[in-house]
Amino acid sequence: MRREASRPRRYAILADGWFANRHAKTAHGLLRYGRDEVVCVIDSSLAGRRVLEVMPQLGRDAPIVGSVREALELGPTSVLVGLAPAGGRLPEDWMRSLRAASDAGLEIVSGLHERLAPRFPGRPVWDVREPPEGIPLFSGEAFGVEPRVVLTVGTDSAIGKMTATLELERAARASGLRAEFAATGQTGVVIAGWGVCVDAVVADFAAGAAEQLVLEAARSSPDLILVEGQGALGHPAYSGVTLSLLHGSCPDCLVLCTAPEGEVFAGVPRPSPSRAARLYEEVASLVKPAPVVAVSANTRGLADAEAAEYVAAVSEETGLPAADPFRTSADPILEAVLRAPKTRARVA
Repeated sequence: MRREASRPRRYAILADGWFANRHAKTAHGLLRYGRDEVVCVIDSSLAGRRVLEVMPQLGRDAPIVGSVREALELGPTSVLVGLAPAGGRLPEDWMRSLRAASDAGLEIVSGLHERLAPRFPGRPVWDVREPPEGIPLFSGEAFGVEPRVVLTVGTDSAIGKMTATLELERAARASGLRAEFAATGQTGVVIAGWGVCVDAVVADFAAGAAEQLVLEAARSSPDLILVEGQGALGHPAYSGVTLSLLHGSCPDCLVLCTAPEGEVFAGVPRPSPSRAARLYEEVASLVKPAPVVAVSANTRGLADAEAAEYVAAVSEETGLPAADPFRTSADPILEAVLRAPKTRARVA
């Protein structure tokens, strides 16, 4: 699972009719955190406007155009499918846009569960969710990595684990630390240019994939390895991938992600932050102790005063430093991570 040197991409992001919707998280993630250039966003409902005008919180500007034809005038090399629609299949008008882009020689980049390469034979397609070949079973080799390994976990799915991890990486780099972001989901892989979508790996090998990510990240001798979390232990649909990351990445400490409101799936309510922290620590300790050292609070949709009150309440409940790294700063979380010691695995 070696990182290959990849050519820089110039992205046109396809998000027609969806760009301002929170479900376009792949589009939003690339714009805020990606290292590759974004030449435009394709959304006919917002054509003529600019990204900073529509979503200033993304912190990067690009024009919004109405069609692939207009996008081609800006010289992209790749077109990114900016979201995963309900059911995992693209509407036919999106497929027509992708065919036009492919016919013009653009690479298609997609994080869908449905692989697009078979639909564009002989054309350049990066199916981000396609796992690499030869992923081994978990071996325990990651127990011995030198850098401190941090994993984000959550009280729910879709609660900001990727954002917390990337904001923590930004804070670490701003402090002069060498940090490696280990991507485990489609948006993270697009942002980083490498990684493994662990939800696409055969279940028995998911922990091995997480371990291989950590081993690969350790090759550059960073100060921190920041592993992007997935799912939640209390979410019955996604707890399997959560557990694979919790054990397979061999973390030294955990950052708990939470929010005032979350999904209730199949009638199962999510645990409180304090209970979730205890559960994660107990389950992690079956293999290697990993304390929860801080809380990342997603206060999206709250006014500033409400957000501050919520962060303070979470900190009081858990007894841990808490912050919304997107709204304010990840520094309190970084400070807690740096205070955490390396831990040892429970091995015979």
